[in-house]
Amino acid sequence: MTATQLQKSFPIGLRTTFSGCSYALKGSQEVYDITKWPKYTGFYGKVPTLLYYKTTTNRLLDWGNGARLLSFKPKQEGNLIHSFKMWLADDQTTQHEENHSSIDIIADYLSKFHQHILEELEKKLDPQYTPDQYCYCLTVPAIWSDHAKAMMREAVIKAGMIQMDDPLDRLTLISEPEAAALYCEQKCDMSNLKHQDKFMIIDAGGGTVDLIIYEVQQSSHDKTRKLKELTSGYGGICGSSDIDKNMRKLLLKKFGEEGSSMPICTLEMIMETFIEYIKPVFHGDEDQYLDIPATALSYLPEGLLNEDYQLVLSAEELAQEVFKPVFDSVIMLIKNQLSTIKVNTAFLVGGFGSSIYLYQTIKKAFQDQIDDCVVPPHAELAIVRGAVYHCISPGLVTSKVARYTYGVRTRLPFEEGLDPEESAVFTSDGIKRCSTRFDIILRKGERIKVNSKIRRSFWVSYPKHTEADLYIYNGDDPIPRQINDVGIKKIADFPIKMPYLPGMMTGERIDVNIDFIFGLTELKVDVLVSGYRSQFTTRILDK
Repeated sequence: MTATQLQKSFPIGLRTTFSGCSYALKGSQEVYDITKWPKYTGFYGKVPTLLYYKTTTNRLLDWGNGARLLSFKPKQEGNLIHSFKMWLADDQTTQHEENHSSIDIIADYLSKFHQHILEELEKKLDPQYTPDQYCYCLTVPAIWSDHAKAMMREAVIKAGMIQMDDPLDRLTLISEPEAAALYCEQKCDMSNLKHQDKFMIIDAGGGTVDLIIYEVQQSSHDKTRKLKELTSGYGGICGSSDIDKNMRKLLLKKFGEEGSSMPICTLEMIMETFIEYIKPVFHGDEDQYLDIPATALSYLPEGLLNEDYQLVLSAEELAQEVFKPVFDSVIMLIKNQLSTIKVNTAFLVGGFGSSIYLYQTIKKAFQDQIDDCVVPPHAELAIVRGAVYHCISPGLVTSKVARYTYGVRTRLPFEEGLDPEESAVFTSDGIKRCSTRFDIILRKGERIKVNSKIRRSFWVSYPKHTEADLYIYNGDDPIPRQINDVGIKKIADFPIKMPYLPGMMTGERIDVNIDFIFGLTELKVDVLVSGYRSQFTTRILDK
């Protein structure tokens, strides 16, 4: 299958608390949303990012809201798994549940999610569209490393959405604040933003809050607009799920010792009421009344509830104990981004970004630094819809700022006093070389055009196979000299297979060219050996 055969694009917003999907047909500007999800008719219009595994067998029993409903049953058969997307943020393929790695669990969710999408599309589309013609775009947090992105790509393959040998462009990854910027460019009135004006995207989701700042580049003759990235994607783990954690702590404090023996399913039912009916509408200035199910009454201290069996939550305690700790972290993230740049407009997007309370807090805190603060229409769909617009018009963002210093392991001429003697090797050309040098290809903070190539060339002896090793450094100058120095981390290797070359003698030199292609979100690598080409993304290394 070639990329030109792909007829439909499916951007998928796999988010920490709720996930969604939009799609578009090839050659069309119209965007459609998947709006029906199994066993769910909730406030957010998307599907909960949840899984429920049977305890005794580790078998997946249900996903989405079906998993949540199982967790409400008095007799629990298994475990409710949530926030598993954020497991990739720690850059590990850790076993989080027995016999299930983070990749396994994400693949399980994506498999069920994708199966439902296909069933929905079967009802809507002409039979000429078949799954082997679909391509996908998956959104990822700005704070994710190249390794975390590679693990997500592996999970998509494991879920059966694409195959290992499919063209790389069948799956595109895009950072969530970048997708949000594309949505705002399409759907928000940016007429007040002129050439060289700056705007910030604040993508507030369930697990993370991601930020990015762009400068508008507007042509003087045809008024076309492009976006220039001014700051690399940046963020923190301070999303709306942290508000839920704070609420759980407050409830347990109020319930006291009597409530400590309350079944988990009952506590989850109470939390569900808070998440659906109080958290989205709380503005910080009104007391709230939380309905308590009858199954919880025998576990609560006398006099805690009012006559309508409601728990009265004062506006002050909700603001100070539940919302403020998270809001403070968000405010600090924004302050850090605005420390050197003043922006004209801030766009607040994401499910958490739909909170009026968060909007008011940000607007008040930065009234002297941000001219306008805007919540676009359907802010909760901004990420997944923005990913669609990226697939339709991929050239809107023209340049990016490198988050890391990238380099390759190479054999450069040995320098006495600078290179360790144990790294010295003599190559067939008779030159003494250092075998562990970190050869920089892109420096942290350096601006680079999207999809531009940086080439490195070397030679090998025919018919020897070899590999290229890619490393990153996340610190500042001075940059370490050796790949085994502190702070240097290997993130990928690319096997270079020597093709059969008729007429080539053993030991002859063969030129190898490696093109590092820095795309919008992923780094791709082209390896060229005597006219033969191989293409890679950063693949997962054994830990």
